[in-house]
Amino acid sequence: ALDVTAVAASDRPQQKDGSYMPCFLVGAGAARELGALLHIPVHFFTHQQGHVAAALYGADKLSLIHEPFLAFHVSGGTTDALLVRPDATCGIACEVVAHSLDLKAGQLIDRVGGMLGLPFPAGKHLDPIACNYTERLRVRASMKGANCSLSGVENKCRELMKKGAPKEEIAATCMAYVIAASDAMCKALIETFGDLPVVFSGGVSSNSMLRAHMSEKYGALFAEPRFSADNAAGIAVLASLSQEA
Repeated sequence: ALDVTAVAASDRPQQKDGSYMPCFLVGAGAARELGALLHIPVHFFTHQQGHVAAALYGADKLSLIHEPFLAFHVSGGTTDALLVRPDATCGIACEVVAHSLDLKAGQLIDRVGGMLGLPFPAGKHLDPIACNYTERLRVRASMKGANCSLSGVENKCRELMKKGAPKEEIAATCMAYVIAASDAMCKALIETFGDLPVVFSGGVSSNSMLRAHMSEKYGALFAEPRFSADNAAGIAVLASLSQEA
């Protein structure tokens, strides 16, 4: 029989005051009930902690949990850069040190994918189309300090579509701006915090162009796609580490 020694769940999006989404109440409530029924400990972590831990686990780099590093959480709802440090009470403490000021990377990709008639979510469908564009694109990220802005990219892609540009160019333009923003954020944060390891998490981190660019330029670590998009595995890892502490 399976020996269950603890239960864990996400109970809020981020580690900051006021972070709340009602959807997390369901999982947190179920975890409390299971813990009470089985008489075992219950651990709570944030959605963001789960994504970062899943990426570490998937990249076989759980050893980084004992030192500071930079982590990107790039998804449909989040484009955050985090300073992650060891924390005796919760495994890792994730502090948002840069973010998108408007549209999130995953939102942008889904909207451009919608323009191109791609299924939702569009990321895995847009990726190979963008890779088929072979011309060099010159793009510049819109930045305010270490924070990025992506809202103008949707308009640029819409203008390209109105001009009859091929879908490969539109998809590649979208991804080129996401990569440029990630690059600029990473560069600014390394200048601020030093040459720390860089880890990418979140569904957008599955993109092959982003992975190739950031790993080559910054040595960034990426999990295989199934752990990039996953956060439940990370919650389980953090719970296991908490049990060992």
